[in-house]
Amino acid sequence: MYLCISNKKYMAEFEVTGLTYHIGAGLSKEDAKVAVRKFFEGLKEGTPLILQAEPSNMHDENAIAVYLNYTRHIGYVKGASCLEVKPLLDENGQCDAVVLGNDGSKTMFIDIPNAPETVEVSCKRERVLPQLPLGEVLKMDFTEDEKALQVVATRLLRLKPTAEDVAALIELTRLYLPLSALSICYDDSLWRDHILKNLRVACRLEVGPELKKQLKELYERLKAVEADQTRTSDRPKLKLMEAQLDKLRKLSEAEDGLFANFEYHIASSGNSVKDELAKLMGWFKAMPHLKMRNYLQHDALSECLAYQRVSRKELYEVYAAILLLEKYTRESDTDTPDFTDIKEYVSRVKHLLAADWSEEKYNDLWDCVLSLPAVKAKAKQTGKQQNTTFNRNLIAHILHVMQNKGVFAVGTSNQAMAEALEGTKDHSVRTAIGETMEDKAMKGSIEKLIAEKK
Repeated sequence: MYLCISNKKYMAEFEVTGLTYHIGAGLSKEDAKVAVRKFFEGLKEGTPLILQAEPSNMHDENAIAVYLNYTRHIGYVKGASCLEVKPLLDENGQCDAVVLGNDGSKTMFIDIPNAPETVEVSCKRERVLPQLPLGEVLKMDFTEDEKALQVVATRLLRLKPTAEDVAALIELTRLYLPLSALSICYDDSLWRDHILKNLRVACRLEVGPELKKQLKELYERLKAVEADQTRTSDRPKLKLMEAQLDKLRKLSEAEDGLFANFEYHIASSGNSVKDELAKLMGWFKAMPHLKMRNYLQHDALSECLAYQRVSRKELYEVYAAILLLEKYTRESDTDTPDFTDIKEYVSRVKHLLAADWSEEKYNDLWDCVLSLPAVKAKAKQTGKQQNTTFNRNLIAHILHVMQNKGVFAVGTSNQAMAEALEGTKDHSVRTAIGETMEDKAMKGSIEKLIAEKK
């Protein structure tokens, strides 16, 4: 079912969901489809309809219901379109509409009298979620695919469905299709909705048979993508959310990624991991609607985020908070380990420091490094090392990072570092002192600390 704001040159259509559910209430899926078709057969063009806002809707406070004959509820304006239709409602949350036609299957078109001739397609709006604590720390860049999506989708939306722009519309839609369902954010849903409308209008244009065939094929392909996102049987929104979290989890491990930023924040601010995670937990508990109170319940969270119509930026904030809670919740920092042995060990190389690195500055750097959550969690893991109380290979890797960043004098060799630490013993430190640290997030955090202390 579609709600339309139309004029002679252009028609903006707003889909309404739930038609099969409301008209076919109590029937099987197939019988409900038959009931919808029969409903269309008896529905005449010009039939009055009423739109009614439902701010108390438990799933979606922006929901707009569609009524026939005042009391017969036949569906809802599609979620992606509610924010555009909302300004057309009166002080009672109502708006008149009339039926324009249908496709005989499940699509209906209606017109709102006195509606504006065009509708702006914009993702700019007021923030939905509460302000995120640690906002400067929990920044994540959009993935390359999502950056490309923004370029293609916004350019595609500039095109009007006219005969002159059909070729460009086809070309850009082909580029858009592989990117059309990357996340559950409102931006993607809004873009997909409007591009579908433009394609439907373009399919009615007087163009050659080959162009018309291509337009219909692209419309059906994008409609299939849209249908996939509205299924309830196999939780498509949850799958999208989990796939995006997997991708962002890997990106967060980079030297300048989310985890490195958080580690650096903990080390430089003096705040505890426990206290900062408590802030993030409180943020989830302050979310509108109880389904967002538990960050571990991804199935409920994915559905609620979609209903909330969060922006891409807000969605990334949620993902960043989830990833940090997921990674650090199990690591308690209530007990601060005794690092006296490590500090004595690394003091053995003080005579190799660069001229602009005093002993005091070097000691301060190590205090900050040892406060990094990742270092704190691993520093006392001795593994198979003999006669030691700490992870000497980890410390050697950290010294290697410091060496590369100019903490030690130019020309200081790995051998000189190893001998200062271990003497002439044949120890694994001799190898580790020259190895690059594999944990990129930890390496990035240490490099930030070095730059700050320098």
